[in-house]
Amino acid sequence: MNRFMRWYNQNRKTLWKVIGIIVIVIVVIQLINHYYKVRNEKELNNNQIQNATTNSSTNSNYNSVRVDDNNSVLSGDEMSSSQEEQIKIIDTFVDYCNKGDVESAYQLLTDECKQEMYPQLDNFINSYYNETFANSEKDVSVENWTDNIYKVQIHENMLATGKYSKETTKQDYITVIETEDEQYRLNINGYIERDEINKSKEDKQIKMTVKYADTYMDYAKYTIEVTNNSNQTILLDDRSNVESMYIRDDNGNHYPAYTHEINSAELEVSPRETKEITIKYYSKYGSSKDINRLVFSKMILNYGAYEIFENKSLFNDYGVFEIEI
Repeated sequence: MNRFMRWYNQNRKTLWKVIGIIVIVIVVIQLINHYYKVRNEKELNNNQIQNATTNSSTNSNYNSVRVDDNNSVLSGDEMSSSQEEQIKIIDTFVDYCNKGDVESAYQLLTDECKQEMYPQLDNFINSYYNETFANSEKDVSVENWTDNIYKVQIHENMLATGKYSKETTKQDYITVIETEDEQYRLNINGYIERDEINKSKEDKQIKMTVKYADTYMDYAKYTIEVTNNSNQTILLDDRSNVESMYIRDDNGNHYPAYTHEINSAELEVSPRETKEITIKYYSKYGSSKDINRLVFSKMILNYGAYEIFENKSLFNDYGVFEIEI
């Protein structure tokens, strides 16, 4: 003990100086850490306030929808002022639906959307409104998917129902179309657009016109007109091969028809008959996809002979009809 006290007395100035330096270093480190913590919290709060202000400013333009993200889902680009204007017509549509004004909501649909999906107001009420908006006011969020297509999430309104469940959330894709009179109208329920084609070809006494294509988010439908100028009944496809009736893009990819959704009678064209046929294809929407061919690779030019052929698997008298669109 005496040795320690003697050592301490001899070195106490140096010892306390070292202890003082250590304490100062610890205090300085704590002050630096506190400074950066306060600064980071301040920056975080400022960012949250800025984001809230931005979202509040954007959403204040709408009555019944909110915009969760100002950037496009696919491109990442910030929404333009024209796209913000397009959302206003979606907002008006949702507002009408939430208020039960179904007739006004129906009038905001394009003529093509009505023709394709809801030819009468009752169709719209039963097939869309009752399944999506009836019973309670809905909470709706919108974000731009790409160009004039918007991804729409429709939720139960927690303030109105007191509950929320992901199972009751409905998702839709709504396309905003500008009409010739510069009015905005809507294609809803995954219906994207109608493309007027009107391309024709004559071959083997058959004239085919691809009139228009209706594009949906998950598939496409092509409406064609076929005139049979021969003396034999023709069959556009015998449906024995799901790959034989298809559309093709500029990269050579084939998109076959929904063969199971069409029967042979619909594909049969009698002599001197002109017939309009709509065929659905496995072709999901893609903004960069370019469909340029419609192909029937197993057309039967003499359906009478085919019908009496006992073993149809051995029948090989097929024709190919391909039309550029």
